[in-house]
Amino acid sequence: MKIIFLPFHRYNVILEVMKNEASKNKQLIINMAASLLSCLVSLGISFLITPTVIDKLGAEAQGFVTMANNFVSYAAIMAMALNSMAGRFITVKIHQNDTEGANRYFNSVMYANLVIVAALLIPCAAVVFYLEKLVNISPALVSDVKLLFATMFANFMVTIVSTTFSTATFAANRLDLSALRTIESQILKAGLLVAAFAFLPIRVSYIGTATLLSSVYLFITYIHYTKKLLPQIEVSRRHFRLKTVLEILSAGVWNTVMRAGQALTNGLNTLITNLWVGKAESGYVGTATTIVLAVNTLYETIAAVFTPSLTISFAKDDKEELVSGMKSAMKLTGFFANIPLCYILGFGISFYYMWLPSQRDIIDVYYLLTVLIMLGALIGGAISPLFNVYTIVNKLKWNSLVTLIMGLLNVGIVFVLLAIPTLRPYGIYFITGVSSVLGIIKNLTFTPMYAAHCLEIPKKTFYPTIFRYIAVTVFMGILFLILGSIIPTTSWLMVIVDILICGVLGSVINFLFLFEKKERAIFVDTIAKVLRR
Repeated sequence: MKIIFLPFHRYNVILEVMKNEASKNKQLIINMAASLLSCLVSLGISFLITPTVIDKLGAEAQGFVTMANNFVSYAAIMAMALNSMAGRFITVKIHQNDTEGANRYFNSVMYANLVIVAALLIPCAAVVFYLEKLVNISPALVSDVKLLFATMFANFMVTIVSTTFSTATFAANRLDLSALRTIESQILKAGLLVAAFAFLPIRVSYIGTATLLSSVYLFITYIHYTKKLLPQIEVSRRHFRLKTVLEILSAGVWNTVMRAGQALTNGLNTLITNLWVGKAESGYVGTATTIVLAVNTLYETIAAVFTPSLTISFAKDDKEELVSGMKSAMKLTGFFANIPLCYILGFGISFYYMWLPSQRDIIDVYYLLTVLIMLGALIGGAISPLFNVYTIVNKLKWNSLVTLIMGLLNVGIVFVLLAIPTLRPYGIYFITGVSSVLGIIKNLTFTPMYAAHCLEIPKKTFYPTIFRYIAVTVFMGILFLILGSIIPTTSWLMVIVDILICGVLGSVINFLFLFEKKERAIFVDTIAKVLRR
């Protein structure tokens, strides 16, 4: 065996690289764990509050919670062009050691956000004032729903202003700090909601008020971290440049187009149901959407954890690391998507029986709506990280246009189907199902190929990962369906047992068949280190 001796300085270089790699992986795990915990706390609050609202105020009221969030997303389209790219530009400048450029982008975005908030005040106020003329609301709920919308719009404005400051933890790749503060804000929100629901008459508007106060808390922490993590950033009007705002807008305008397409694809489901089918039915769709949105939030949270490190890789022009990180992100988001979604597929009816006991007569409706909505999410689980590519490399145009076309197709097809009298009774299923089918088509064709094109790598690069994920998910879904048919679930204890069984089996299946040998070795090594500590 031939032994090769390297000069001493070469060993130092190798050790430094290994040290940096270990530090990067450690920070990624910390970011992921904290972000995941933050997400789970938020989802836990949602699951606890939803049955209370439905039991006391009816399914219609829960539908307005989803609708209020959707209206906020419509308003957010105006700010999307600016804020969707702010983190990318600021982070790149910081890691290029361009302090003047970072300050210019930071302040230009911040002051532009203040202008956007001022511009939205009158339209948002008008929506709240005339809300009962825009959507169907039962008379007993009008004032409560209006207050819900008002507080949700106020929360949106606070969030817009705080967005620029939230860039600090992103640029420093310390999303764990942001996630921990988010956990605290969610605990604050939970405490306020528990107190309100326990000691005051039940009102759906409490959700908006608690959300607003938790966002104010987060805003304060973002300001603190901006000072701590980015001391080179100075808040001053002298750094504001209209030219910089226009530069970011020109890059981010396509994100606005994409967000509009997303709103047309699935953001209008509850509103269309309310106007064309019925108030109660819009509540069914809103509740079913809550379940799938919870899973979406889970895997999108994991995908977001990778964004800072991938953006830094791009800033350093390290394409190999960027592509490798993207594939790892796809597998991890798939891991966090297919287990809960397959659980709902196999045990969804039993879960709904326990979660919404007052709605047992229509549990089949809730279950079918949930399955239809989550079909798109099953594919989206592995696809989600690829959407970050367009922002990282600043190539947003074609994805945005395709998303808009899909959204227009979705609305057109739904309205055609609803116009056929014999199909009208099945309207809520068309409203939820068409968008999922179109999403699957887009995510299996355009999304992976265009992401590869943006990175200037072969178009088939991401398909092995996608097909591997689909095969594992189909197998897992069939297994959980079989288990769901033979395991009786008549108590919350059995629900917990079902979740544990699916969690363990799903983890083993993903570990053996989704992850590759190298990734399994890294996973085992990481778990071993955690256990030793």
